[in-house]
Amino acid sequence: RPPLLPSAFAAELEKKSFTNGKEDYPLVKGLYKDAFEERFGKATKLIYGMLGWGDAEAAQLAEVLASGAAPRLETLLLAGNKIGDEGCKALAAALKEGAAPSLKTLWVDNKEQPELVAVCEERGINLY
Repeated sequence: RPPLLPSAFAAELEKKSFTNGKEDYPLVKGLYKDAFEERFGKATKLIYGMLGWGDAEAAQLAEVLASGAAPRLETLLLAGNKIGDEGCKALAAALKEGAAPSLKTLWVDNKEQPELVAVCEERGINLY
């Protein structure tokens, strides 16, 4: 499963139940938000290869990247998944809007998708 933005995690958490009631919800939400921001804020490489991801997972990852969560990301590996045109379009749209401003290398199997090729060329991202 792709990473969730803290707001999406909080929404998912509301669907869960703790044995002691809802007292732990704020604590767990806060812990996730802090960990998410710290980890993604420092990440230079994300490896999500061979996970069976499709378009929906790529779109979810694109949303995370578009949030500005990974400003130092240089390498994103998505090869070995089942990401089609729609997933690549979502990634391309996020990159076009400035997501992952430090990205230098993107590994994806659908490397001929026109929008993705164009934005990678425009930004100088190596597409493999």
